[in-house]
Amino acid sequence: MLVQERKAQLRRSERHRWGRSATKEELARRSLSVQEHFLSAFPPYRGARIALYKATGGEVDTGLIHARYEAAGALPYYPRVVDGMRLSFYLVEAEDGWVRGRYGLLEPRVAPGTEGRTEGFDLVVVPGMAFDEKGRRLGKGSGYYDRFLFGIAGTAVTVGLAYSSQMVPEVPVDAWDVPVGVVVTENGVIRVSG
Repeated sequence: MLVQERKAQLRRSERHRWGRSATKEELARRSLSVQEHFLSAFPPYRGARIALYKATGGEVDTGLIHARYEAAGALPYYPRVVDGMRLSFYLVEAEDGWVRGRYGLLEPRVAPGTEGRTEGFDLVVVPGMAFDEKGRRLGKGSGYYDRFLFGIAGTAVTVGLAYSSQMVPEVPVDAWDVPVGVVVTENGVIRVSG
């Protein structure tokens, strides 16, 4: 079976599982646990530039991470799709700083002509539908994060947030797929070895 077919099959399986997963209360509890493990492993500090994501259906939330990093004087950035094919990250300072972007996802509200950041991060936190212990991730299939991660390879710590139920034995990958260096679940931190 081709890699693309295996990815499509895993995406279908994960979407089906998300549809019948734990209650909202249970997911919220597990999400907080994931974030607490992340904060223990990567404590916030003044001036840190952290790329986060705004969680959508089934993804681990990043609200606690944002709050703790912002309180410490760090700079939280969130992605927008620009030029129809790449991610650029923008500071979000107000809770009303969001608009619906491509695919209906929440993106930072930015003034026309504002340039985003595409490099110079200390930490990059990414979502995924599934991860394995080698840091390979299954995204939603558009390749935005893989293009972004390829562009920053080796310059920032990359971390995937996931529920333990999103950990699979193997994520099928293509040559252009970029793994993360760390995966954090409610069960703890998995540091990927080279």
